Amino acid sequence: MPVHDATQRFSNRVDNYVRYRPGYPIEVLDLLREQCGLTPNASIADIGFGTGIFTRILLENGNTVFGIEPNPEMRETGEKLLAEFPNFRGIGAPAEKTTLADRSVDFVTAAQAAHWFDREAAHREFSRILKPGGWVVLLWNERITEGTAFLAEYEKMVLEYGTDF
Repeated sequence: MPVHDATQRFSNRVDNYVRYRPGYPIEVLDLLREQCGLTPNASIADIGFGTGIFTRILLENGNTVFGIEPNPEMRETGEKLLAEFPNFRGIGAPAEKTTLADRSVDFVTAAQAAHWFDREAAHREFSRILKPGGWVVLLWNERITEGTAFLAEYEKMVLEYGTDF
């Protein structure tokens, strides 16, 4: 059965999300340092942080991170998995209404989540919460879908049997 409310899409899949969702290369920090001036002192709103896969990389870098997540099951799991970091705060809110103060963060990040946002409303919200000169950083892991027989058959299986894909 398709899920029409994207904020609830992963509610019944949190355990599998934690077990099987791919991470992000640590080298993304080098890119953010070189291209965007990321330092450990930067404050970050990680939008749609889910269970904290990308958030952990930012926290391990020393950043203060506000994890914005509208799905209670995902957020609660992320908060448990990131409980060791005193510079983390989970917030139950959508991308379009983060509840953060005006000009309060240096970066807005979204890893594998921006396609769920209302673009215009999220743009207004990110503009409101970003400090002058701040950055919006959107990341995705791209799945390779061709090149070998296995990849072609796997893609075929996902398209045929995947639910709400």
